[in-house]
Parts: sequence; structure tokens; C-alpha cells
Amino acid sequence: MKPAAARTSTLKLAAARLEFGRDRRVTNALHLAAVASLVLLLIMIGWRLHADSRSSTTVLAGLRQQNAALRDDLSSALVELELERSTRKALARQVAELNEESRELKSRLDFFNAQSGRQGKTR
Repeated sequence: MKPAAARTSTLKLAAARLEFGRDRRVTNALHLAAVASLVLLLIMIGWRLHADSRSSTTVLAGLRQQNAALRDDLSSALVELELERSTRKALARQVAELNEESRELKSRLDFFNAQSGRQGKTR
């Protein structure tokens, strides 16, 4: 045990600042370790952000490629739609012309039947 004169009172120990050592070399080494760990942490964060940026760039390039493919599909679908519309209009005109021709032929047949004296009978 230490002699009574060399002992430090409990109150003095509780109120004293936390010191790792009185030696300046230990304090400097601890500061250097703290700074080095902060620098290492910043480097790791930067590396991670750079890796995320590269992966984002890759994803963006993929999405742009997919977007271009979808635009090509859309333009071909629009061409097909326009072709379908024009075909439908042409068919509607043809049906209208055939209906008109049918009416005209029916009218001629009715006239012919009326001339020959056969009402309602067809040949």
C-alpha cells in the first residue's frame, strides 16, 4: 500500500479531468490515431459514394437503352396503328360502295320485274 501522504483523495480523483497520461507523447499518439481514423473513415465514405455513383451510372445507361428500345417499339406500333386505320377506312368505303351497288342492282331488278309483270318474283 501507498503511504498516506502519497494517496490521492477520492474527491480529487472524481473532480479531476480525464487524462490518459501526463506524457505528451501518449497524448500526441492518441490525437494522431483519432485523426488517422477520421481520415480513413472519410476515405471509406468517399469510396462508397464513388461506387454508388458508378452503379447509378450503369443503371442509368441500362435504363436509357431500355427507353430507346421502347421508343422503337412505340414507333413501330404507331405505324401499324396508322396502317390499320387506313385499311379500316378503305374497307368502310368499299362496304359503302358495295351497299350502294347492291341497292342499285335491287332497284334495277325491281324495275325489270315490274316491266315483265312479275311483282315480287325473281328470276
